Amino acid sequence: MASIGLSYAYKLLSMRDYFKNELYEKIEKKCGSLEAEKAVAEMEQAGYIDDERTAYNYIRAKLKSGYGPYYISNKLYLKCCHKDISYIEEVAEKEKINMEEYILKYSRRYIKKESDNPYKDYIKCINFLKNKGYAPSEVMKIIKQEDFE
Repeated sequence: MASIGLSYAYKLLSMRDYFKNELYEKIEKKCGSLEAEKAVAEMEQAGYIDDERTAYNYIRAKLKSGYGPYYISNKLYLKCCHKDISYIEEVAEKEKINMEEYILKYSRRYIKKESDNPYKDYIKCINFLKNKGYAPSEVMKIIKQEDFE
């Protein structure tokens, strides 16, 4: 008969992918550390847990949602999965996701041609994109290339 931890692991993984550490923590809260260790080991052995695959899918989903590499890297770090910016950029290139298009799309929302205070618009835009995970220097470079005047 399957243990409670193993049943719970199957239930969780049927809904979405989890990182090994995330799954362990969830099962440990409900069933204890011994059950969590057994369940995670079995899931990993069966191939249901793969941190590389989960990280790749997470990065791809966040990039398609318009998030930048710094935001994604930080979120992965919090999930105990350490991926650097270059790996995230590789995924974007492989998936043909152009991050510059997202920067321009958001910039057009904030920077208006007939604005009373264009400097304020630029600052709002840069702050918004910084919070989305884009480097301010990269944002400035792309905004300067675009003609908002």
